[in-house]
Amino acid sequence: MKRFFLYVLGLFVALSVHAQHRLSGKVVDGKGGGIPSATVRVLGTDSVFVSGSLSDSTGIFSVPGLKEGAYLLSVSYVGYSPGFVRFDMPASDYVLPPVTLDLDDVMLEGVTVTASSFVRKKDHLLVIPDRQQVRHSFTGYDLLYNLMIPGLTVDRKNRTVTALAGEARLYINGVRADMREVQNLQPKDVEKVEFYTLPVSGPFAGDAAAVNYVTKVYKAGGYVTVDGEQTIGYTKGDYNVASKVSRGNTSYTFFGGYNMCRYGGMELEKKEDLFLQDYGITCYTVNDGGLYKGSQQYAQFKVSNDTQKRNLSAFASFVRDDSPHDDMEETLTYGGHENRIVESSDLNGNKSLKGSLNLNGVFNVSDRQQWKARLNGSYTKNRYARIYLEDTRRSLGNADEDLFSFDGYVACSYRIDEKNLLYGNISHFHNVSSSLYRGDYASWQHLWKGESLMRVDYTHIFSDKVMAMASPGVSWINYRLHGQKLQDVWNFRLNAWVRYLFSRKQWAALGVAVGNSQPDISYLNTATQTVDFYQVKRGNPYLDNTQLFTVFGMYEGVFHPMFNVQGKLTCQKSLHNIHAVYSVESGRLVGSYVSDDSFDDLSVELGISSRFSENFRTNVNLKYSYRDVPEMSGLRESGFFASLDVNYFIKAFSVNAYASTTERTLDPVMLAYIKRPASYGLSVRYSGSNWMAEVGTENPFTRHLHYREYADYGVYRYSQVRTSRTYQQTAYVKLAYTFGFGRKTSRESNNVDRSINSALLKAR
Repeated sequence: MKRFFLYVLGLFVALSVHAQHRLSGKVVDGKGGGIPSATVRVLGTDSVFVSGSLSDSTGIFSVPGLKEGAYLLSVSYVGYSPGFVRFDMPASDYVLPPVTLDLDDVMLEGVTVTASSFVRKKDHLLVIPDRQQVRHSFTGYDLLYNLMIPGLTVDRKNRTVTALAGEARLYINGVRADMREVQNLQPKDVEKVEFYTLPVSGPFAGDAAAVNYVTKVYKAGGYVTVDGEQTIGYTKGDYNVASKVSRGNTSYTFFGGYNMCRYGGMELEKKEDLFLQDYGITCYTVNDGGLYKGSQQYAQFKVSNDTQKRNLSAFASFVRDDSPHDDMEETLTYGGHENRIVESSDLNGNKSLKGSLNLNGVFNVSDRQQWKARLNGSYTKNRYARIYLEDTRRSLGNADEDLFSFDGYVACSYRIDEKNLLYGNISHFHNVSSSLYRGDYASWQHLWKGESLMRVDYTHIFSDKVMAMASPGVSWINYRLHGQKLQDVWNFRLNAWVRYLFSRKQWAALGVAVGNSQPDISYLNTATQTVDFYQVKRGNPYLDNTQLFTVFGMYEGVFHPMFNVQGKLTCQKSLHNIHAVYSVESGRLVGSYVSDDSFDDLSVELGISSRFSENFRTNVNLKYSYRDVPEMSGLRESGFFASLDVNYFIKAFSVNAYASTTERTLDPVMLAYIKRPASYGLSVRYSGSNWMAEVGTENPFTRHLHYREYADYGVYRYSQVRTSRTYQQTAYVKLAYTFGFGRKTSRESNNVDRSINSALLKAR
């Protein structure tokens, strides 16, 4: 009887399973192209939800577990009118004809589709990565580069992102990330990317520009990923490993890595004229050889807990940076007051150890209110050593530094109603440095420096076409070098703009900004370092903070679904600009810093992103700049710069080519004329399901790229031409692999801050 009961039960289960079938189909646009990530819902005849899924990157969907009967299929996707299809499910698997969604230019509060992957919303550009862009990306930077968003410049090699509007801050699911944090973001987990220019609400309020990666969230599983890049032409490598384990709302992540660099082939030709009181000296320098050798290791452990109401994270990291050799061997030919030829050696070494702790919290109090808080702290041990030899004479310069840094902020955004928004921020940054100098000029320097900021942003939406934002605030900068007078400065800050929407495809904005910047902590000292036996370098503890006054205009538009354009005109005046200065004391040239003059900067920038086909995309950036120091007659420079990036996808391969023109500019700190050479490169990448291989080359047909500089300080002027093995005819090979275990989990971002800060004054 028991066996008979089990047999009947098994037969019933088998029949029940057999009675459930799979529905499949494809969601397409008006041109027959697949629409990825469309929401597919199966409803009963009484409109009760039965089952659902999302379409894949090609638009194909599959809904299992349906019984025979009549149903209603509902398909929706942002920027498209929803589609509804009635169908009868047979007693077997069933394939629906393609479901076509039509563009809707009037739905969803001003949402406008500008291309198959670009969706224009009221306050940002929504970019849906397509199959080709995801397939040929391995990191978050790769994906952002492949999207080719107008006005956004992505440097995959150096892992930086900049926008025409200013600094582009990066976010993942609305949580602030460092510019290096998206390196390990898995592109196939990114559902969409939001690009904000002058955002007014949410976690991005107050930013000039913001990029937010919206990713899938997994609750269990983990992965291990490794990647490595090796340069061919000189010794340089970058190797990283990352691992993540997720359980429920909590995830644990480890990052570790090692990079190293060693090269020679440095060439320098330099002419210097020194006017030392009653006589002058001319020095011709020719580099006879040089060596750079450096390495860095880092590790980080991170814990994060994420719910709909809040996101909490904490991580501890360690960085070791060691450059034992930054050496130059030169021949010096002196003329003028004395005539002689000598050999010199300039041997430099740096070593740093840094430990950091970071705490972050984002709290979604309600749909209208969000709070954010952050606290960072770090300790850095810096060591610097230099030996300068010229014939039989020797100069020594050594320094040890203990640097404590911390910063924190609290911010709140609140939507009063649909037309009024508020955002407030209070933050503080602080550095405490204690340095001991030995050698030619022994001294002890103790510096503490802080800046407190407070601002309130108010945004008002006048109509569907006009909105405005005003952000008044104050900055309090205070710093003091031991034994010197306290420097205590209050500054008024303001950022205000008005934006007008000509249509849902075009907008323009006009704005003004009043701000300030702090002196670099390495300038704020009374230390002295030997450059050579005619020159010394000295700090200045009484520098004013630079005041910035800016007027800008921006435009963004879509002239055709193929072209997206963003442009910006900026006029900026910097009062109390901190720059290099030279004087003569006791027959020696003294180089230091002052903040007496102003600096004017005018720039016009234009970005054009084009998608000629599914496989062929381009991004063009054009820039004209004019720089001027009004107090110094004739000290001005203008220049034009252009760059082009081209992507072409061929099945599992992608080909990227880039080129940039020469660039002429006036450096605001050194007040030197600089001419940078043109550059170009090519790379080919193969993308598999879990691994990636890439080979590339930079400047393959150029043997000598030269950087040129010229400056005249009255008592001192120089002109130089330099090049290095790192500038030309190099190639690289990059490999990466990800191994997942358990259920899928989203790939965490590498947010290890590997930068090293220091208040040490160095000869070079």
